Amino acid sequence: MDNLSNFEKILLVVFGFLAALGLLAFSTYKTNNSGGSDIEVVVWGNLDKMSFDNFISTVMDEQNKKLNIKYVQKNYDTLDNDLLESIASGVAPDTVILSNEFIKKYSDKIYPISYETLPERTFKDTYIQEAELLLRQDGIFGVPFFVDPLIMYWNRDMFASAGIANPPEKWSEFPLLASKLSKTDSNANIIKSFVSFGEYRNVNNIKGLLSSLIIQTGNPIVNYKDGKFKSYLLSESSNSNFGDVSSAISFFTEYSNPKKSVYSWNRSLPFSKQSFLSEDLSIYFGMSSEYNSIKQKNPNLNFDISLLPQVVDTKAKSTFGDFYSFIFLKNSKNLLNTYNVVSYITGSESIKVFLKNFDLAPARKDIISLGTNDPVKNIFYKSALISKGWIDPDTKKTDQIFQNMIEDITTGKLQVSDSVKKAGTEMNYLLQ
Repeated sequence: MDNLSNFEKILLVVFGFLAALGLLAFSTYKTNNSGGSDIEVVVWGNLDKMSFDNFISTVMDEQNKKLNIKYVQKNYDTLDNDLLESIASGVAPDTVILSNEFIKKYSDKIYPISYETLPERTFKDTYIQEAELLLRQDGIFGVPFFVDPLIMYWNRDMFASAGIANPPEKWSEFPLLASKLSKTDSNANIIKSFVSFGEYRNVNNIKGLLSSLIIQTGNPIVNYKDGKFKSYLLSESSNSNFGDVSSAISFFTEYSNPKKSVYSWNRSLPFSKQSFLSEDLSIYFGMSSEYNSIKQKNPNLNFDISLLPQVVDTKAKSTFGDFYSFIFLKNSKNLLNTYNVVSYITGSESIKVFLKNFDLAPARKDIISLGTNDPVKNIFYKSALISKGWIDPDTKKTDQIFQNMIEDITTGKLQVSDSVKKAGTEMNYLLQ
């Protein structure tokens, strides 16, 4: 600083003042939900572009608004790298529709919404409980948009053929159902499976499924407290009749053990979704967003959906949900207008239009409270209300941690409790 001329010093002070003024304006800005601007807002996400553009177009037509939005569809598998590269090169979008999986990874790049702009009380009154993953000491890390909850798909014909009228509502029903719905040949080869439990590599949505089982024990997996993230997998305490985390994981792995009466799955079988589509699997745990694709891929499949099974006498129902929100990037040159536009398209009337274009559930409690006569979306909405999630420090690494936890048990390498403790230790290492 000593080597700078007086003129250069004055310039630095002026630019610093203007930058601070801009940030202050955003922190105290209160939207009037007017929407619309001549300034283009660039949005990235992995939602289908045609459906998203149709959503925006319908909102503009029905509500007589001009929304200058350019939506760019990104592949889910490349969105992360594309976003990092765009930030590094200074051409990042104004806002990104991101799942809770990436909140921690981008925490130093996200511009938080101040509690003056969006009070915490207003936030909690407006959005589902899972949305509180966005709450931080320095503000709110995004505007909630939608949730894609984990639900249970079940084959009506297979259940009816076994003399079973309804799908299970409790995990405690699974052992008896396994004996009725799983079939093996004389060489103990599985012909028909009840449930794809016990393995990791050939089970779709496996991390979400295991997360549901763990969360139902009362364990949050990862929590944010006093400005820090901490893994709770090491904690064996429980607020559930399911037992602790080890009990939940033990329950899951038993179904791939040929020596157990519940034997229903092994690593040699096709992926669980394909098995369900081929009518060789009675129950499939999938996301709500998969509903139409399952109908389209096998129009003759006689299936229905229901809430994820729960623990007996549970005090609080829960399921895993992929939660998505609009996040704002620090290097955006269009923060005020972007926030205004996002606030408008996530408002009640706009979300009603959005739900007509996508098989997803709203993050807004007022929309859920309105209910729906659609029997399919009724399950989506009920599942959204009980959805829970956790902040994932690194999706690929935690996926490997969960896989090792299961396979260390199924191969006999570790006892269940030791495997869970190992996973908890590795999670804490990642978080720190």
